[in-house]
Amino acid sequence: MAVFEYTALNASGRKVKGVVDAESLRAARSKLKAQGVFPTTLDEAKTRTLGRSAKGTSIFGERRVGSAQLGIATRQLATLVGAGMPLVEALKALGDQLDQPRLKAVIADIASRVNEGSTFADAIRAHPRVFPKLYPNMIASAEASGTLEVVLDRLAELLESSATLRRQVFAALAYPILMLFLCLGVVILLLTYVVPQITEIFEEHGGVLPLPTRIVIALSDFIQSQWIPCVVLCGLIVVAITRYYQTEAGRERIDGFRLKFPVFGALTTKAAAARFSRTLGTMLSSGVELLTALTIVKNIIGNVVIENAIADAREGVREGKNLADELDKSGVFPRLLVQMTAIGEKTGELESMLLRAARAYESEVNTVISALTAVLNPILILLLAGIVGMILVSVLLPMLEMTSLAG
Repeated sequence: MAVFEYTALNASGRKVKGVVDAESLRAARSKLKAQGVFPTTLDEAKTRTLGRSAKGTSIFGERRVGSAQLGIATRQLATLVGAGMPLVEALKALGDQLDQPRLKAVIADIASRVNEGSTFADAIRAHPRVFPKLYPNMIASAEASGTLEVVLDRLAELLESSATLRRQVFAALAYPILMLFLCLGVVILLLTYVVPQITEIFEEHGGVLPLPTRIVIALSDFIQSQWIPCVVLCGLIVVAITRYYQTEAGRERIDGFRLKFPVFGALTTKAAAARFSRTLGTMLSSGVELLTALTIVKNIIGNVVIENAIADAREGVREGKNLADELDKSGVFPRLLVQMTAIGEKTGELESMLLRAARAYESEVNTVISALTAVLNPILILLLAGIVGMILVSVLLPMLEMTSLAG
C-alpha cells in the first residue's frame, strides 16, 4: 500500500492539503472523493518527502512532533488496539482521526510498511525524528510478549507526563520572563526618549543638573551611542558560549555548573531524576532489558554529567554490580532515588519503585517551581518599580528645579 500527497478542494471550495494511503493512484482518488474532497494534484509521497513532513519546518528550521501530540496519538492507538481492531486497520483509523499533517503522514507510512510485512517496531524506527528511541524498543518488546495494548498505554502515560512537566515549567517561567522583558523595554524607552527630551528642556533654561540626573543622562548617552557595539558584543558572547558548549569539555563544564547553581541546580537534578526514573521504570515494566534501557535513558537526560554517570552505572551493572550502588557511587543522583532503587532490587520490584520515585520527584519539582514563581513574581515587580522609580526621580528633580527657577 502506498502513501499519496494531495492538494484538493473540499465541499465548501476551500483548498486543503494532506496525505492518503491507498493501493493505487485511482484508489486514492476514489477514497478522497468518497470523503468529499476533490484532488487537483495527487502524487505518491517519496521517503524524503515523508521525512520532511514528519519533521516539519519553520522560520527557525526543522521541528519535531511534540510529546503531547504523540502521547494523544499513542493513547488513541491503544484504545483502537484494545477494542480488538487489527493493527493495520487501527493505524489507518488513527490516521483518519489526526489533524496534524506531519504525524498523519508518518502514521500512513507506518501502516503501509506494516501491511507490507514489516514489524511495527521496524516501521517506527524508519522515523527516528518523530519517535524517541525508547518507543520502538518498547514496541518490539510488546510484539514479542503480545502486550501491545498495555505497552501503548504506558508509552502514552510517559509521553503525557513528560509533556505536562515541560508545560508546567514553561507556564511557571513565562510570567517572570515577560516581566524581565517589560522592565527592559520600559528602561530603554525612558533612557532613549524621555530623558533626552527633559534634559534638552532643562539645558535651555540653564542650571546644574542633579547628580542622579547626570548619571541617568550618562547611561542614556552611552546606550544611544554604543548600542550597536553592545549588541554585537552580546551576539559574539552568545556564539562563543554556544560553540564552547558544543565541545565535549565545554558541555561537561557548563552542565556541571548547572547542577551546582544555587536553587536551580537542585531543581535540575530532581527533574533529571524524575525523567530517569519514569523512563527506566516504564521500559523495564514493558519488558526491555536493563542494559538496553539504561543506554536509551542516557540519551534523553539532556545533561552530560548525568549521562556520564548513567553510562558508568551501566558498565557496573554489565559487570554484575547492583544498579543502586553504581548510582550512589556517582554522587549525582538524589539519595531517595538510590534508596528506592536498592529496595526495588532487593524485593524484585525495581520497575514499581522507580515509578514511585518518579511520581515523588515530579511532585517535588512542581512544588519547587510553584514556590519559585511565588517568590520571583513580587521580586521582579519590585525590581521594575525600583528601576522606573529611580529614573522618574532623576527626571523630576530637574523639573522641580526648573519650577523653582521660574518662581
